[in-house]
Amino acid sequence: MRPLAFIQQRLIACFCPGQKKIVRACIYFTLLSAFMFAGNGMVKAQYQVVDIAGVERAIAVAKSDTARTRLYGILGWELRFANPAESERLADEIIRLAAPVNDHLRLAEAYQIKGFARVLEQNLPECLNMYEQALAHAKKANNFSRQAYIMALKAGMYQDKADYDQAIRYYLEAVRTAEISQDKSMIAFTANCIAEAYSDAGRPISFTLPFYERAMKLEMDLGNWQYVGMIWSNIAKDRMLAGDRKEAERAAAQAIIQLRKKSDRAYVYATVMTDLGEMYAGLGRYDVAEQYLQESLQILDSLKTKDNVLIPLSALARLYIKRNEPVKAEKAAQRLLQLATAYRTKLFIRNSYEVLSDVARARKQPELALNYFEQYKNWNDSVFNESREKAIAGVEARMKLQQRDLEAKYELTRKSQENQLLKQSNTDLQNRVIAAIIIVAIVTIAGIGITGAYRAARRRNEILKNQREIIERQSLEKDTLLREINHRVKNNLQIISSLLNLQANALSDPRAVDALRDSHKRVKAISLIHQKLYGFDELAAVPIQSYIHSLYEELRVVYNAGNVTLSCTTDPEHLALDIGSAVPLGLILNESLTNALKYAFNNRADGIIEIGLTESEGNYRLVISDNGPGLPPGFDPANSSTLGFRIIQQLTRQLRGQFNYASDNGTTLTIRFPGTEARKKLN
Repeated sequence: MRPLAFIQQRLIACFCPGQKKIVRACIYFTLLSAFMFAGNGMVKAQYQVVDIAGVERAIAVAKSDTARTRLYGILGWELRFANPAESERLADEIIRLAAPVNDHLRLAEAYQIKGFARVLEQNLPECLNMYEQALAHAKKANNFSRQAYIMALKAGMYQDKADYDQAIRYYLEAVRTAEISQDKSMIAFTANCIAEAYSDAGRPISFTLPFYERAMKLEMDLGNWQYVGMIWSNIAKDRMLAGDRKEAERAAAQAIIQLRKKSDRAYVYATVMTDLGEMYAGLGRYDVAEQYLQESLQILDSLKTKDNVLIPLSALARLYIKRNEPVKAEKAAQRLLQLATAYRTKLFIRNSYEVLSDVARARKQPELALNYFEQYKNWNDSVFNESREKAIAGVEARMKLQQRDLEAKYELTRKSQENQLLKQSNTDLQNRVIAAIIIVAIVTIAGIGITGAYRAARRRNEILKNQREIIERQSLEKDTLLREINHRVKNNLQIISSLLNLQANALSDPRAVDALRDSHKRVKAISLIHQKLYGFDELAAVPIQSYIHSLYEELRVVYNAGNVTLSCTTDPEHLALDIGSAVPLGLILNESLTNALKYAFNNRADGIIEIGLTESEGNYRLVISDNGPGLPPGFDPANSSTLGFRIIQQLTRQLRGQFNYASDNGTTLTIRFPGTEARKKLN
């Protein structure tokens, strides 16, 4: 069998790039299914490699159709990625042998294999048809574990289509079915999947945590410590998404503790190491992140396959760029590009070109940097367009399903009314003929009225449904257009930023170089705002704390200020600004951080920059301070001729605000300004 990571990378290629939680669910599917073909139920969910050659030899010497069909099931499921045509041929062979003897469990396996083949072809209607047949045979076999597994496969298919409501409905049905069989492994699996579906749907951690905790308790009872570690890593990522960094790190530490209870260092362990490495890289703890990512890469390389390392390799390449290590970054990016091209994974091809462009820029190779950047931009547009098309397709699929459900309910209501009327009519006819005639007349009149009312109601419902569909489609198009506009603006600003940087590299006059590089950083600051806009759920607002951290990381690398740390707080915690306030404020922050990183800590072993932004009744107060030597004696910001201070003064006026400086044990800049609505009233 091809290794588990092969499945992971193939699913990334076949489905939506970047949705690693869905990939993780498919890994869990494979781990659980490794034993489902060996008997009537589940045993311990530990992944084992299947000896394909051994299975084929066993088929050759099998003496009964029953044994042969079981072996066909194992081999067919095992080959579903490596050789889909052979996998489906084996499924058809199972049906040929099992149908005459009504072996429903084997028939369920066969239709499950055929359904998964339709998933790979992205044929949703035929996939549903195959899974329904598989489920019907599993019910006839009275095998609840198999029923739950097929329901979970259906849920995973809807999750891939971004139809999270349908996915969660099928996962809940799967867990209820698994509870009937008291199959702890399947209950734990489906509970974990429900939590991840809620997370993908954007629900808060209060939705996901109860399901993670249930899955974890069951896996602990079974002694499956690696899956306990995986669930802890899922919780850590959800804590990060919720902005709770302290709890995220606590959950990550728990994941490591659970994983190391066993000496096994295989796929599950490597997958969790990758997740934790990416999380710590996002926290700026690069040494810890590199340790986890390198450990994951070493384990996956030891499995002697080349298609299982894309995710940790991509994360390492980006990490080395942030640490300003171009040699290591180039080595990782070149390997990533080679593997991603071989397996046609657009997301990682894009990532490799982005890193290579950064490496060339660091080495002052402007033409090569621009060439790589154009490649990155083209692949990035391709990934973005696929994601957009998938989102639109998911909405259309949900609308069609809702329409079919509504029509079915109308038909059921109509038949129920007709049956009740007929029953009443027959009862009256048995009692008295005259009464029957009267009742028939009444029923006829009532039927006309009901039919007329029903038709009128149906027309109203059709009108409302059409209006709702138009509103939903317009809303989706608007959101997609806004995201694409911000995406394009960000790309164009990055191109301008890159051109300014390239032009600076081509000049020899230090003052001209400094001016161009300052302009490069200012354009980069504005570009970062648009990047946050199209990557954030709220399209009209910029998450200001995340923006400050990103801007600080960019400038810290530029000025090689590894000795400087940032403390950033906002009140309220998740404060966001509209673009009218975010752009001038972003440029003010860029100038202030640049001044501090360039001049405040030249002769210090370490330094601290503190930034605080508070909002009260539509008014804002920004405080930026450092523990450097402070401003020179007699320095007057209002009369300063430096461009940085003039920019800060002009932008503060644009915000209709006021600012002042203090120089006592460092430098402190305080700016007070009204919000956008308050500024409109001042105009």
